[in-house]
Amino acid sequence: MTVEPAYDFSGLGFEPGQAAVVSGAASGIGRSVAGILARSGVSVLAWDINADKLEALAQDLASAKGTVMCRRVDTSVDAEIDRAWQDVAGMEIQYLVNNAGPPSTTPMSVSDGVRQAVGGYAAMTEAFLGAHATEAASVVFTASIAGNLRVDATPDWYPAAKAGVVGYSRHLAVKLRGRPRVNAVAPGGTVTERTAGAFAAPANVERFAKYPMGRHGQPWEVATAICYLLSPAASFINGVLLPVEGASTWSSNS
Repeated sequence: MTVEPAYDFSGLGFEPGQAAVVSGAASGIGRSVAGILARSGVSVLAWDINADKLEALAQDLASAKGTVMCRRVDTSVDAEIDRAWQDVAGMEIQYLVNNAGPPSTTPMSVSDGVRQAVGGYAAMTEAFLGAHATEAASVVFTASIAGNLRVDATPDWYPAAKAGVVGYSRHLAVKLRGRPRVNAVAPGGTVTERTAGAFAAPANVERFAKYPMGRHGQPWEVATAICYLLSPAASFINGVLLPVEGASTWSSNS
């Protein structure tokens, strides 16, 4: 089992007393983001649909420099998003990581998939911009190589939704003129609790072995990219889609 590094990114300009909302924070990429930010001194508002995993996250980060405040939130439900933001009214929040979304294996129509994935990010972002964001704030969306660098992903809703996420993030980057900055990351094959079983299948093991780096990615390898884009160190990076996929999309073996 690969052990996750305990990264501390305080050298990138994160400061004690700053706060970040991280959706989908209880597992996978979001969990790694929450860990990096908390160890960097940022107070993390960890939102996820899984209350038990949130409790485990809080326990694991109890000794971090930044506090971790957990709340069960289903970001596919606008009313839950509204209540969560209302409960932190008056709190200055510098950072937003839009990471929660339906698993790619979920069967649904294209319209429902886009509504949940893009609509959930939009609802989260609009609430953040309306009440909390300062000019120096920063937003990062978790997109995907699907629909952006590759178009062979299934089910149909997934590449459509992820392409929509990137279009929305770039639109905001221009509309808001960098106040705050808005960027996105495009993970490739990344092993998480959701994907571990599928990635262990012999066909997928063989496929990843043919990739340029000979392996899949780890959640924290995406999380480090998210935290860099989020940070003050990336102050002139706005409207980008950063692939985190080990060059697999450029390989003839992918």
